[in-house]
Order: sequence, then structure tokens, then C-alpha cells
Amino acid sequence: MALDVETRPSVNGVTVLAPMGRLDVAGAPALKEAIGEAVKNGTPKVVIDMEGVSFVDSTGLGSVIAALKQIRGSQGELRLAAPNQQVRVVLELTTLDRVFPYYATVEEALTGF
Repeated sequence: MALDVETRPSVNGVTVLAPMGRLDVAGAPALKEAIGEAVKNGTPKVVIDMEGVSFVDSTGLGSVIAALKQIRGSQGELRLAAPNQQVRVVLELTTLDRVFPYYATVEEALTGF
């Protein structure tokens, strides 16, 4: 199943990306493309709304890490919002929860950008 990524621009200049589906080997390229568009459009402040992500694997994590590098390379910031239990466990097991700030809701992630 392919990953669908909805892009929602925020009023304060932060792009919210909302992937829906599995963030795995099949879905990772869609997220990478959406991140590339957000950076290309000069909006290096990005929140990934993880609420619709049902599953993440190592390839999916790799795409999020690549997104972080790309955004930081543009002097931007990346935050994750609303990860489900499976995504949080994967972030914690890989200690990526220390690299990616994640928030309970998109609204919380947008605060203080």
C-alpha cells in the first residue's frame, strides 16, 4: 500500500505533512518527495503529523532521518506530532526520541516554532 501525504500549510509559516498509511519501503519515497517540496518552497519549518501512520519500519525511519538532515541543511526545524504507540516504541528503541522532538498533537508541535 502506498503512502499518501497531505500537505497543509499553517498560518505561521510551518508546513504540516500528514502521511496516511505505512511508512515503510513502499511509502518512504512519498514522504521524501513531500519533504523535498516543502524545503524547495522555502518553508524549512515542518511538522510531520504521524497520526495517520499505522506502521513504521527501518526504511521509514531512514526517510525521517533524511528529512531531518535536509531540513537542517536549509536552517530549518522538523518536529513529529501524534505518533501512535508502535511509532513511539520504534523511536524509543532506536533512541531517536532524543533526536526528534515529538508532541501529542499538531497544535502542540506548532507552539513556539
